[in-house]
Amino acid sequence: MSSKFSHIKSISSQELASEWDGLASERHRQICSGLDITFTHVMVPLVESLISQDIDTTLIDIGSGTGELTKLLAMRFERVICIEPSTRSIEVAKSALSTFSNIRFINSYFEDCEEQLFYDSNGKNIFLAAMMLSATPKIDRFAQVLSKVTHRGDEFIATIPHPCFWPRYWGYEKESWFSYKEELMIKAPFKISLSDSEFKTTHIHRPIEKYISTFSKYGFNLLKMSEPMPSQEIESLYPKKWDYPRFLAFKWLKN
Repeated sequence: MSSKFSHIKSISSQELASEWDGLASERHRQICSGLDITFTHVMVPLVESLISQDIDTTLIDIGSGTGELTKLLAMRFERVICIEPSTRSIEVAKSALSTFSNIRFINSYFEDCEEQLFYDSNGKNIFLAAMMLSATPKIDRFAQVLSKVTHRGDEFIATIPHPCFWPRYWGYEKESWFSYKEELMIKAPFKISLSDSEFKTTHIHRPIEKYISTFSKYGFNLLKMSEPMPSQEIESLYPKKWDYPRFLAFKWLKN
């Protein structure tokens, strides 16, 4: 029987954005209907716990998707800049966030925003990459650009599928091509705990060491790592028990 997982050698940023164009409406529906338990009860509290309470800062939401997380955070900031390469996702987000006057949208890859952000980021900034570093083919280039547009004292918060346990959870840990220590691009049907889909997306597996060493090289000091687990009450909403963390969060400070 053929595997539902594909190990691919390369993928362009344009192809990645196209995948999320196709998924945007379904992703918005999953979150807004409450079908995505993890988004509501695990990821949102996790991100909120890592973001500093300082309303005079600017939030730069990298890979902001269809805007549901941005909507929950926007009132905590003086300004918000959403950067998203998926044109369809930006359209959905603009509609969902139309009542906010402090949000600006940039339909672009983060790596192409260096000039705009360099001249538009006065004061303290908090950079957020929620579940998008694992969809970034060139992590070194991402970190290099981030280093150029951040100031000393700026924060960078990122969440990713847990590299140690996600392969086991999704089921490709035993594929012949899988190796924890290697950087691998994997295409698979997108799914959440309560819903499968026909849409395929690509994510990049990297060992934890790769994230820590890359951002350290570009001047980011790791303040915290977090491996969230749901409470017993929330876990009862899932079809299967969480035997291990499925996600990993980092909080860095720019030196």
